[in-house]
Amino acid sequence: MSHSKRTASGATKGSSTSKRARTTCTDPDCTDGSCPDCADGAIHLDPAVLSLPASELLDLAEHEDRTHCDRSIVTSLYEHALSKCTTPELRARALLRLAEYVGYADYASQAIEAADSCVIKGRARVLRVCLDPNNWVDPNVESSERVYGVDELAKGLKEIESGLSGAEKDVVLDSVVALMGRVDAHELCAPLCHRLTDTALSVSYAALGWTESADPESEPTDPAEHAELAQAASAAAVRWSQSATECSVPGTRIESRLRHILTYLAKQTNSSEACKLRAQIMLVLSSALDDDDAALRAFDSAVESLLLAHKISPNDEDVVRQLADLDIDISTV
Repeated sequence: MSHSKRTASGATKGSSTSKRARTTCTDPDCTDGSCPDCADGAIHLDPAVLSLPASELLDLAEHEDRTHCDRSIVTSLYEHALSKCTTPELRARALLRLAEYVGYADYASQAIEAADSCVIKGRARVLRVCLDPNNWVDPNVESSERVYGVDELAKGLKEIESGLSGAEKDVVLDSVVALMGRVDAHELCAPLCHRLTDTALSVSYAALGWTESADPESEPTDPAEHAELAQAASAAAVRWSQSATECSVPGTRIESRLRHILTYLAKQTNSSEACKLRAQIMLVLSSALDDDDAALRAFDSAVESLLLAHKISPNDEDVVRQLADLDIDISTV
């Protein structure tokens, strides 16, 4: 019997050493049936990790979550952190993280009860709505134009926006990633997807200073500081534009809403990923804009972005496929 050994590692905040969750056996192909670490197939966290206080254990769980560690390990870390929480706010944070990670509405409900934080309450409410199967797309049923739990959704999104007002960019980024995680976890109905991505854009814009009156051409004060949030907002913009067309949002409105994103992406001339994101948005605009000339310009701009992405990363099969779908022969360009 072969068992794959699963380990968790990550430095805790404020510590110069790395705490590791691992089994005693380090052989990834151990076939010894008498090996105590392999025989039961369970997750054995390092005692040094289990001895951490709740806050550090939760930090470690979040770190392993972000780095896509083995799901069983991350779940176990969150559960152990939750079992050690002694304050309502820390318990609420742990409940939310575990609820979002395993997709369990009851944990979300408990988080709402325990939390004082508007952001935690809001994200937990949004999660409960997203976990309702009535809001998932069923290929055998005509897509719904309504959101089940729309009042709770509105309350949750309002709490998120209110709680993130004036927050640091990394705090905003965490919630943007969480909102997009809900979009990606299930194929949500278009109206729900649109509401989530719209909030992701709104809080990102506020944190980045991309207001209606701001000049999109103006360079950010510190590009390195805001790059991660801008990239997350750009990914959200793609999904927003797609859901916007499904919700019959006019093309001119889509273009106006995304002008900051499009300007930002156009400046990332050394990033294949940025070029691909911009191309996806421009392709949406090419089909959403009523003016034929504007639509054609959007299509040409999408092709230009994809060709630039191909120039940066010639082995990117996704770019090659997209160009082929658009009948662009890369051998002639």
